[in-house]
Amino acid sequence: MNALPSSLASGSGGVPLVMLHGMGSTAEIWLPQLNHFGRSRLALAWTQPGFGPSPALETLGWDSLADSLESLLQALGIGKAHILGHSIGGMVAQEFYHRHPQRVASLVLSATSAAFGSSDPQWKQEFIRQRTDAMAQYSSFAQAAPTLLSGFMGPECTPALREMASTAAREISTERYLDAMRLLVTFNRKAELGAIAVPTLLLAGELDTQAPPKGMKRMAEQIPNAQFQEIPAVRHMANLEAPHAFNQIIENFLSAQSQPAHA
Repeated sequence: MNALPSSLASGSGGVPLVMLHGMGSTAEIWLPQLNHFGRSRLALAWTQPGFGPSPALETLGWDSLADSLESLLQALGIGKAHILGHSIGGMVAQEFYHRHPQRVASLVLSATSAAFGSSDPQWKQEFIRQRTDAMAQYSSFAQAAPTLLSGFMGPECTPALREMASTAAREISTERYLDAMRLLVTFNRKAELGAIAVPTLLLAGELDTQAPPKGMKRMAEQIPNAQFQEIPAVRHMANLEAPHAFNQIIENFLSAQSQPAHA
């Protein structure tokens, strides 16, 4: 049996907000959100299994990642939660919804997609080769992190939050990062978008080339009861580049879920 993932938490009460980080990050990437949302509810951020202090899974797969999150929520006594997933975390969030829909009050999908890249096997092999070659020039993922992350953040991101992103990546091993990359190219839940039956918010950075707004808007159009919002002047890591705007958009979305329905 796999050990539970590591997590950080803030606050208490209300329907919890559970946050799933992107590639090359750990729970610390969510500190601006833990501080904000912890004022009104339990805010919880996991570190994906195999990253940082979280034990690796016996078999890494979308199903095992989703089930690991379910085990964490069960262990913490969380019955239902709002699930916020960023980048690969948004893919885990989608998988979690399809495997454990009774656990999900709403979904917030940030800078992610319903399928990664091309379905062409040669394209996937080339993608992995490029990432593997890029990592070979560094002695550790910690050494590579500042360069890798810099391309994901726009010029408005403060030096302190840039440093936070690098710090959150320092305990990740290169091999675990590449394992996650190999898994990333296998994700495809396009056919199930129409089956998502909870309120869903999709967030895209205006300047994001990893998960472009155009693609995320198309996702929103296929999900019943979904909203799409573009955050101006940010790239791939809006939660750090523009934390106030990011938090407020999600706050408004969550507040709407708690309002009684009109007769």
